[in-house]
Amino acid sequence: MKKTILILSLSTIALAACSKPNTDTHETNQAPENTVTQTQSMQPTNAQPATPMGDTAETSLDWAGEYKGVFPCADCPGIETELDLKADKTYELTQEYLGKGKGNEFKVKGTFSFDPDNPSVIRLDKAGENRKFFVGENFVEARDMNTGKAIDSKLNYKLQKDLN
Repeated sequence: MKKTILILSLSTIALAACSKPNTDTHETNQAPENTVTQTQSMQPTNAQPATPMGDTAETSLDWAGEYKGVFPCADCPGIETELDLKADKTYELTQEYLGKGKGNEFKVKGTFSFDPDNPSVIRLDKAGENRKFFVGENFVEARDMNTGKAIDSKLNYKLQKDLN
């Protein structure tokens, strides 16, 4: 009986010791609540926390400008293509079917947006048939209109930026 009481007493003491909160901040690595850390003291009191932007084509590349090249064509030598991306997120797309004579140039104007799921891809509006382009350093590349993924082909779908 004495053994049972002794075991119960020791168990109670052990459980009580485990549930006791530790209020001594000097033995832990926590700073006292009224301590100002170095990074806090350097911030102005009216500053708002910065929103992390990350590196995306929109924020880290000089994407505005004219891009030119020749896209493949099934029944002609190629489609001379010029895509002018403006800083206000409007565009002008001009395409001329080579070897088809006069009257085979088509121009559309509209707006574009960066894809929120893939911020390196832009999507033209309805006037541009919702075409998608990957934006790289001094080039854009046509992408699959449904998925935004690279077109699986050995043909050239890149337009180079006119740096003049």
